[in-house]
Parts: sequence; C-alpha cells; structure tokens
Amino acid sequence: MSSLISNVELTLQLEQLLPNCNELTIISAFMTQPAIRWLGCLISNNKPTVQLIGRFTPIDFAKGASDLNVLRDCINNGYQVKALVNLHAKIYQIDQDTIFNGSANLTGKGLALVNNSNLESCSAVNACEQSKAFINKIVESAFDLNLNMLDKMQGFLEQFNDADEVELPVVWPEDIIPQTTELFVSDFPLGKPGVNLNEYQFNPSLPFAQIENAKDDFILASTLFKKTKVYRWLNTQLIENHSDRNLGFGQISRLLHDALSDDPAPYRQEIKDLQANLYFYLKLYASDEIEVYMPGRRSEVLRINKDKDGYFTRTV
Repeated sequence: MSSLISNVELTLQLEQLLPNCNELTIISAFMTQPAIRWLGCLISNNKPTVQLIGRFTPIDFAKGASDLNVLRDCINNGYQVKALVNLHAKIYQIDQDTIFNGSANLTGKGLALVNNSNLESCSAVNACEQSKAFINKIVESAFDLNLNMLDKMQGFLEQFNDADEVELPVVWPEDIIPQTTELFVSDFPLGKPGVNLNEYQFNPSLPFAQIENAKDDFILASTLFKKTKVYRWLNTQLIENHSDRNLGFGQISRLLHDALSDDPAPYRQEIKDLQANLYFYLKLYASDEIEVYMPGRRSEVLRINKDKDGYFTRTV
C-alpha cells in the first residue's frame, strides 16, 4: 500500500520521471504559468505526447485560477488541451505504469513551485486497467480546445470586464463549448432543493450548484433546470420509451442505471437517491411540463403534460 506524500515530494518525483517519459496525461481543475513553464522545461528534450484536461470555466479565468494565454502556449507546443466543466480531480499519469492522485493542481501553488504555496497531499495509485480506464473516461468526456475557441473565450470574457464577478456565468455558452452528451452523477442534484452542500461550494460550475445559486430568482432557476442534461434526458425518455408517456420510478431507475457513464457505476441505491432528489426539483421547477403523480399507493409516476392544444410538451 502506498503512503501519502506532500506536493513537494510529488514535484521531486515528477522531476525524475518526466524527462524520460513518452506519454503524459495531467488532469487538473486549474493550470497556471509557473507550472506549465516548469513542465515545459522538464520535457523539452524528450517531447512526449501530452494531454492536459482542466475545468477551464469562465470564472476560473476571471479569478486567475487558470490562464488563457498559458493554454495558447500549450496548444502551440503541440499539447492536447481539453475542458471538462465538472472536473475536480487532480491526476498525473506518466506513461502506462505510474499514476499519482491527490489534491495538487498543475499550478505554482499546487506543486509548491512558488512562495506561499499550498499544502497538498497525494499518493501513487496502482496503474491497473481499472485506474487507466477511469482516466481514459475523463479524457474522452472532455472537450477539445483549439486556438480559435480560446479567442472566442477571450472575447466572451471581455464582455464582463467591468461587471461584478457574480454576474459572470460559470459555464460557457453552447456555441463556445457545448455540453457533453454523457450523463454522470455530477449532472444530478446531490441534495434536495434549498440544501447547501459543500460539493456545490467546491465546484460552482455543477449544474445544480448554479440552480441553487439562482434560487431567489424562480424564473432563472427554472430556466437553468430545464436546460440541464438530466432534465433533457428525462424528457427524451418520457417521449421515446413509453407509448402513453408515463414511466414509473422503477422504470426510470433502470434506464438511469444503463445511461450513467461513471466508472465504476454507482450503486442502485445511490441512483435511487439521486432520482428522488431530481423529482423534488421537477415538482418545484418543471411541473408545467412534467407531472409527478402517485396512482393509488404505487410509486411515483412521471408523465408529460399536454399544452392547451392537446400536444405533448417537449423541452429542446
């Protein structure tokens, strides 16, 4: 069993491994210039294949947690740069046999490359097929960035130069970075409406963190809810999986179990808990489009409401 090490020790080990590696994948919510410059110096001779996956939300760049110009340098250096809005993991994979996992971002403070750095911890992870598959799943789920997209990001951020930080969207418009199609646990409400969760504080870009942040504005919160992947997915199931548009709790649970892309897959009870949370949000923010009702003493059933002309409503 491996032991915990500090970010100082992590940096020392990486400095030994990186100059001779052939493949490098770094998954880090944030990335800044000191760490990217340090990385470039270490791999300048061997020039490995490099994949960098970050969170890269608008608020991250506005706060300086990540740097757009640094990402431009990375792309110009031939690195593959990808974005995943719900990312919180920090993983360093060197070739196919060494994996570090912990709390250290690819930043000056995360890797103790600057003064007043953070105190982080990490450990070596068994580079088994399951670990590598988990990393591959994150990489595949992330969205490729290029220089043209970074220019669009820059233009979008410039609209908010004089705005209060709270006005800055936590996710990019669809024409810059579209949502991923895979459905993950993080796309669901992790609690009931109105419950303040630490997960939402740590990652405000989570869809239900945004909804909770907007809960004092019912119309905005409802609009955000109806734009979530899980709501759109549910709408599709109601239309495509049953002739009369009614689906029971157990039927939705089975469909969810097959649809979730998390690896390892969540337990069935966890899926049911997430589903129950989702139903609370349905009743609060989307009762005009989807009805949650209980026939007799049976479990809750969903059906799409009809509009005034008798057609089924569908969110697009």
